[in-house]
Amino acid sequence: MNNISQQLGNQIRNIRTSLGISQEELAFKSGISAAHLGQIERGVKAPTITTISKIANALNITLPVLFSFDITNTPNNTSKLNKINTYLSNLSEDDLNDILKIIKAIINLKNK
Repeated sequence: MNNISQQLGNQIRNIRTSLGISQEELAFKSGISAAHLGQIERGVKAPTITTISKIANALNITLPVLFSFDITNTPNNTSKLNKINTYLSNLSEDDLNDILKIIKAIINLKNK
């Protein structure tokens, strides 16, 4: 399968595992078979946009978060960034602004 299918599959797996959800549980919540989900995660099958939407809904994330992968990230960084994105994806604009201020303050403290 193509690179985008592999990246999407890795992204789904990384988010699923960071949330502590089994493949079977995500498949059930998405309304697809566990075998099909496994093929998607391995990049063997390219899912339809409807299936992608079902998976994103089952993970409680938006499509932009699901597609926010970058091939330049190492697998370890990707997993951590996915976990952070998952936690942040449902926060309000005010909460996100507060978190951004906290991150900037931490970085400023580390740079001193």
